[in-house]
Amino acid sequence: MKDKNIKKPELVSPAGDWCSLRSAVNAGADAVYFGVGELNMRKGACNFDSLELKKIMDFLHSRGKKGYLALNVLIYDGEIGKVKKIIEKGRSAEVDAVILWD
Repeated sequence: MKDKNIKKPELVSPAGDWCSLRSAVNAGADAVYFGVGELNMRKGACNFDSLELKKIMDFLHSRGKKGYLALNVLIYDGEIGKVKKIIEKGRSAEVDAVILWD
């Protein structure tokens, strides 16, 4: 008898471009995390542009997947305005969660 309280683990994959995003979804990822611009720990990898957020989330949600926006870096006072804009675009795009640095 299965325990109804046991939840299936979530398979989360990184993506930095459309090829890797599609590959993650096709390989069975439940969710994908990605950065935009330079404000994430994936700075050395490919990253999406913040203007693509709506298209990314539409793609993921239409396939029953979640999208997590990575903003997991130290943020300095001079970057707060940029972060606010990214978060607002993420909210408009219906990003499922934001990954932050504490």
